Amino acid sequence: MSDHKISERFTFGELTEESTPLRIMHSALEEISTNGLSGLTTKGIRQRANLSTGIIHHYFDTKDNLVYAAYVYLVRDLHQSSLAIFRSEADPKKRLQAMIRMNFSSVHISPEARDVWPQFWAQAAHDERTARLLRVYYRRFHSNLAHDFRALLGDRDKSQEAANLLLASIHGVWFLHRFSDSPKQMEQAVALIEQNLELLLNRP
Repeated sequence: MSDHKISERFTFGELTEESTPLRIMHSALEEISTNGLSGLTTKGIRQRANLSTGIIHHYFDTKDNLVYAAYVYLVRDLHQSSLAIFRSEADPKKRLQAMIRMNFSSVHISPEARDVWPQFWAQAAHDERTARLLRVYYRRFHSNLAHDFRALLGDRDKSQEAANLLLASIHGVWFLHRFSDSPKQMEQAVALIEQNLELLLNRP
Protein backbone atom coordinates (compact mmCIF):
# COMPACT_ATOMS: atom_id res chain seq x y z
CA MET A 1 0.00 0.00 0.00
CA SER A 2 1.14 3.56 -0.58
CA ASP A 3 2.87 5.31 2.29
CA HIS A 4 -0.02 7.25 3.83
CA LYS A 5 0.93 10.82 4.74
CA ILE A 6 -0.66 11.27 8.15
CA SER A 7 2.06 13.27 9.86
CA GLU A 8 4.76 15.64 8.68
CA ARG A 9 7.02 14.03 11.28
CA PHE A 10 7.32 10.49 9.88
CA THR A 11 6.36 8.05 7.14
CA PHE A 12 5.36 4.45 7.79
CA GLY A 13 8.16 3.13 5.61
CA GLU A 14 10.82 4.50 7.95
CA LEU A 15 9.33 3.22 11.21
CA THR A 16 11.07 0.57 13.31
CA GLU A 17 9.82 -1.25 16.41
CA GLU A 18 11.70 1.28 18.55
CA SER A 19 10.23 4.33 16.80
CA THR A 20 8.36 6.76 19.03
CA PRO A 21 5.37 7.09 16.62
CA LEU A 22 4.95 3.31 16.59
CA ARG A 23 5.16 3.23 20.38
CA ILE A 24 2.34 5.80 20.49
CA MET A 25 0.23 3.82 17.99
CA HIS A 26 0.69 0.59 19.95
CA SER A 27 -0.40 2.41 23.11
CA ALA A 28 -3.46 3.80 21.31
CA LEU A 29 -4.42 0.30 20.13
CA GLU A 30 -4.03 -1.05 23.66
CA GLU A 31 -6.25 1.75 24.97
CA ILE A 32 -8.90 1.08 22.31
CA SER A 33 -8.77 -2.62 23.18
CA THR A 34 -9.24 -1.90 26.89
CA ASN A 35 -11.60 1.08 26.92
CA GLY A 36 -13.13 1.16 23.46
CA LEU A 37 -12.86 3.93 20.93
CA SER A 38 -15.26 6.13 22.89
CA GLY A 39 -13.08 5.77 26.00
CA LEU A 40 -9.81 6.62 24.26
CA THR A 41 -8.03 9.58 25.86
CA THR A 42 -4.69 11.26 25.30
CA LYS A 43 -4.01 10.81 29.01
CA GLY A 44 -4.47 7.04 28.73
CA ILE A 45 -2.18 6.86 25.71
CA ARG A 46 0.40 9.05 27.44
CA GLN A 47 0.44 6.84 30.52
CA ARG A 48 0.77 3.63 28.51
CA ALA A 49 3.52 5.02 26.28
CA ASN A 50 5.25 6.79 29.19
CA LEU A 51 5.53 9.89 27.04
CA SER A 52 4.49 13.50 27.46
CA THR A 53 1.39 14.94 25.82
CA GLY A 54 3.70 17.29 23.92
CA ILE A 55 5.56 14.37 22.32
CA ILE A 56 2.28 12.75 21.26
CA HIS A 57 1.07 16.01 19.71
CA HIS A 58 4.43 16.44 18.03
CA TYR A 59 3.69 13.36 15.90
CA PHE A 60 -0.12 13.44 15.80
CA ASP A 61 -1.90 16.78 15.72
CA THR A 62 -5.32 15.27 16.54
CA LYS A 63 -6.60 12.16 18.27
CA ASP A 64 -8.53 11.25 15.10
CA ASN A 65 -5.30 11.26 13.10
CA LEU A 66 -3.63 9.07 15.72
CA VAL A 67 -6.49 6.54 15.60
CA TYR A 68 -6.42 6.52 11.81
CA ALA A 69 -2.63 6.04 11.83
CA ALA A 70 -3.04 3.06 14.17
CA TYR A 71 -5.55 1.53 11.76
CA VAL A 72 -3.21 2.14 8.83
CA TYR A 73 -0.49 0.35 10.79
CA LEU A 74 -2.71 -2.75 11.22
CA VAL A 75 -3.69 -2.80 7.54
CA ARG A 76 -0.13 -2.23 6.36
CA ASP A 77 1.06 -5.15 8.47
CA LEU A 78 -1.39 -7.48 6.72
CA HIS A 79 -0.53 -6.04 3.32
CA GLN A 80 3.20 -6.44 3.90
CA SER A 81 2.62 -10.03 5.00
CA SER A 82 0.67 -10.66 1.77
CA LEU A 83 3.52 -9.23 -0.30
CA ALA A 84 6.02 -11.43 1.52
CA ILE A 85 3.92 -14.51 0.70
CA PHE A 86 3.79 -13.60 -2.99
CA ARG A 87 7.53 -13.01 -3.12
CA SER A 88 8.51 -16.20 -1.31
CA GLU A 89 5.99 -18.76 -2.59
CA ALA A 90 5.44 -19.60 -6.27
CA ASP A 91 2.76 -22.27 -5.88
CA PRO A 92 -0.73 -20.65 -5.99
CA LYS A 93 -2.38 -23.19 -3.69
CA LYS A 94 0.36 -22.82 -1.08
CA ARG A 95 -0.02 -19.03 -1.35
CA LEU A 96 -3.74 -19.31 -0.63
CA GLN A 97 -3.03 -21.53 2.38
CA ALA A 98 -0.41 -19.06 3.62
CA MET A 99 -2.81 -16.13 3.28
CA ILE A 100 -5.37 -18.01 5.37
CA ARG A 101 -2.81 -18.60 8.11
CA MET A 102 -1.61 -15.00 7.89
CA ASN A 103 -4.95 -13.83 9.25
CA PHE A 104 -4.56 -16.11 12.27
CA SER A 105 -0.98 -15.16 13.10
CA SER A 106 -0.19 -14.12 16.66
CA VAL A 107 -0.28 -10.42 15.69
CA HIS A 108 -3.86 -10.60 14.43
CA ILE A 109 -5.36 -12.86 17.10
CA SER A 110 -3.69 -11.10 20.02
CA PRO A 111 -6.09 -9.73 22.67
CA GLU A 112 -5.28 -6.24 21.40
CA ALA A 113 -6.06 -7.00 17.75
CA ARG A 114 -9.17 -9.09 18.30
CA ASP A 115 -10.79 -6.26 20.28
CA VAL A 116 -9.65 -3.47 17.94
CA TRP A 117 -10.67 -4.92 14.55
CA PRO A 118 -14.45 -4.98 15.26
CA GLN A 119 -14.23 -1.33 16.35
CA PHE A 120 -12.24 -0.58 13.21
CA TRP A 121 -15.05 -2.05 11.08
CA ALA A 122 -17.67 -0.13 13.10
CA GLN A 123 -15.75 3.12 12.64
CA ALA A 124 -15.78 2.58 8.87
CA ALA A 125 -19.59 2.66 8.90
CA HIS A 126 -19.60 6.41 9.62
CA ASP A 127 -16.08 7.61 8.80
CA GLU A 128 -15.27 7.83 5.10
CA ARG A 129 -11.49 7.94 5.54
CA THR A 130 -11.55 4.69 7.52
CA ALA A 131 -14.03 3.12 5.08
CA ARG A 132 -11.78 4.02 2.15
CA LEU A 133 -8.77 2.45 3.87
CA LEU A 134 -10.67 -0.81 4.36
CA ARG A 135 -12.06 -0.78 0.82
CA VAL A 136 -8.57 -0.43 -0.65
CA TYR A 137 -7.18 -3.22 1.54
CA TYR A 138 -10.00 -5.69 0.89
CA ARG A 139 -10.00 -4.94 -2.84
CA ARG A 140 -6.30 -5.80 -3.00
CA PHE A 141 -6.64 -8.84 -0.78
CA HIS A 142 -9.53 -10.10 -2.92
CA SER A 143 -7.47 -9.45 -6.06
CA ASN A 144 -4.60 -11.53 -4.67
CA LEU A 145 -6.94 -14.41 -3.84
CA ALA A 146 -8.63 -14.23 -7.24
CA HIS A 147 -5.25 -14.21 -8.99
CA ASP A 148 -4.27 -17.51 -7.38
CA PHE A 149 -7.69 -19.07 -7.90
CA ARG A 150 -7.46 -18.13 -11.58
CA ALA A 151 -4.16 -19.99 -11.83
CA LEU A 152 -5.81 -23.06 -10.29
CA LEU A 153 -9.31 -22.93 -11.77
CA GLY A 154 -8.73 -21.20 -15.09
CA ASP A 155 -12.18 -19.63 -15.25
CA ARG A 156 -12.31 -15.90 -14.36
CA ASP A 157 -15.88 -15.84 -13.01
CA LYS A 158 -15.34 -18.95 -10.88
CA SER A 159 -12.11 -17.45 -9.56
CA GLN A 160 -13.84 -14.21 -8.54
CA GLU A 161 -16.62 -16.14 -6.80
CA ALA A 162 -14.13 -18.43 -5.04
CA ALA A 163 -12.18 -15.40 -3.82
CA ASN A 164 -15.40 -13.88 -2.42
CA LEU A 165 -16.29 -17.09 -0.62
CA LEU A 166 -12.80 -17.64 0.81
CA LEU A 167 -12.61 -14.05 2.05
CA ALA A 168 -16.01 -14.44 3.73
CA SER A 169 -14.87 -17.73 5.26
CA ILE A 170 -11.66 -16.20 6.65
CA HIS A 171 -13.43 -13.30 8.31
CA GLY A 172 -16.44 -15.27 9.48
CA VAL A 173 -14.31 -17.93 11.18
CA TRP A 174 -11.94 -15.26 12.57
CA PHE A 175 -14.86 -13.44 14.16
CA LEU A 176 -16.34 -16.62 15.66
CA HIS A 177 -12.98 -17.59 17.18
CA ARG A 178 -11.76 -14.14 18.25
CA PHE A 179 -12.35 -14.85 21.95
CA SER A 180 -10.58 -18.19 21.96
CA ASP A 181 -7.34 -18.41 23.94
CA SER A 182 -6.71 -22.00 22.89
CA PRO A 183 -4.01 -22.59 20.25
CA LYS A 184 -5.75 -25.89 19.46
CA GLN A 185 -9.01 -24.12 18.70
CA MET A 186 -7.20 -21.65 16.47
CA GLU A 187 -5.61 -24.52 14.58
CA GLN A 188 -9.05 -26.06 14.19
CA ALA A 189 -10.32 -22.74 12.84
CA VAL A 190 -7.56 -22.61 10.26
CA ALA A 191 -8.20 -26.26 9.35
CA LEU A 192 -11.88 -25.45 8.78
CA ILE A 193 -11.03 -22.67 6.32
CA GLU A 194 -8.52 -24.91 4.56
CA GLN A 195 -11.30 -27.49 4.16
CA ASN A 196 -13.42 -24.77 2.58
CA LEU A 197 -10.51 -23.99 0.26
CA GLU A 198 -10.41 -27.62 -0.87
CA LEU A 199 -14.15 -27.53 -1.55
CA LEU A 200 -13.76 -24.36 -3.61
CA LEU A 201 -10.96 -25.90 -5.64
CA ASN A 202 -12.87 -29.10 -6.32
CA ARG A 203 -16.33 -27.78 -7.11
CA PRO A 204 -17.75 -29.04 -10.43
